[in-house]
Amino acid sequence: MHVIVFSPILTPRIKYIFNFIFKDILKTEVEFTGNKEYFLQSEHAKISYADKPLGNELFFKNSSLLLSNKVEILKLKSISFDDYKVPFPVDDSPFPFDVFSASFFILSRYEEYVHKEESSLNFKAEKSYQHKWKLLKRPIIDEWALLIKNLVRKKYPSIKFLEKKFSHQPTINFTLKPDVPEGFIPKTKFIFSSVFNKEQKYLSSVFDDITGLNVNPEITIESLKSVHSNQKPIYFVNFPSDSKNRLKFEKSSLFLSDKLTGLSRPCTSDKEKSASLKIDLLKLSKIQNSSINLSSQQTEDLRLPSCYLNLLSAGISCDFSMGYEETPGFRAGTCTPFNWYDLQLEKVTPIIVNSYVLCDNAIQYLNLNDAIKIVHTFIDVVKVVNGQFYSCWQLKNLSENVKFKKTRAVYIEMIKYAGN
Repeated sequence: MHVIVFSPILTPRIKYIFNFIFKDILKTEVEFTGNKEYFLQSEHAKISYADKPLGNELFFKNSSLLLSNKVEILKLKSISFDDYKVPFPVDDSPFPFDVFSASFFILSRYEEYVHKEESSLNFKAEKSYQHKWKLLKRPIIDEWALLIKNLVRKKYPSIKFLEKKFSHQPTINFTLKPDVPEGFIPKTKFIFSSVFNKEQKYLSSVFDDITGLNVNPEITIESLKSVHSNQKPIYFVNFPSDSKNRLKFEKSSLFLSDKLTGLSRPCTSDKEKSASLKIDLLKLSKIQNSSINLSSQQTEDLRLPSCYLNLLSAGISCDFSMGYEETPGFRAGTCTPFNWYDLQLEKVTPIIVNSYVLCDNAIQYLNLNDAIKIVHTFIDVVKVVNGQFYSCWQLKNLSENVKFKKTRAVYIEMIKYAGN
């Protein structure tokens, strides 16, 4: 037995959000139909999403959002549900709101499309509806999915749902230093260029390495080896700006040959860097196993939809950018990976979005106990819904340098608490 969904109008939005809730979160098959007779005669678990029920099926009253194909400013009404607010209120339905429209609105980042039209500024957590509705700190779509699951099971006891398991995946980002050329004169020119050339501002860390002022990525990764005994992080690599493509990374990247790697900062606002995205991907392909899907992470200044459109054109199929760098929480309302939905074209894209819950930037000014408490709290809420816990860290903050003692301690505690 699987779920069969009836709707008089089957839009791409309806299919997308029902597939996400039933297939991705609840792990059961879902079928769609607009044929009343076929639906009523079906022996599967019947759900209708319409203005009124057809018979004795599990009925959810629809609102207009999933029936539309436009992106426009919405005058959203909200009502209280549990200890938070919810949008799209409806009557005569299992919940006092359209749970599928609410889920789609949050998951698709609908409000960020509207924000794009109104402002050139980066979208902040405190501007989000989830913050206003007190939903940001919970994987609310996963929680709603479990409520729906209970309703379906109560109505159709013989239906089967596969069980998901909690998992966690740390991600770590850093700038890869280019190879220092051999010979006194080439090396001297390289050092002076790295310090004084504005285009190569990221290369100043090379000078810091030589003078002992900087954190060494290879040493730091090696120092975390025992921490990662059973857990492989993904290392997101940023390549320094290099419009002439003269920098080489063959030697400096050898320590990454057996690591999971991806591209950091693929959607930076720097025009020259943005234009070199495909060049950076070629550099990355020389580091990573070619059988691994191209992945990326943009922890700062994530702008939708432009960033994801860039990723699509570059062939990147897996992304870890969905989150707020300075505010812990669930930007897309879920801890389950999902396909990004392009609201401009009204279609599901191949990009798999893995939402991170917190960044080290969000806890850097807290004391150790408060930072650990936040990490524990978010791991716990993800465990309740058997979701995926993603976090992102700057490699330098995990070094054994006394300056980063606190963030390294929080990271190690996170790995232990989540289960190594």
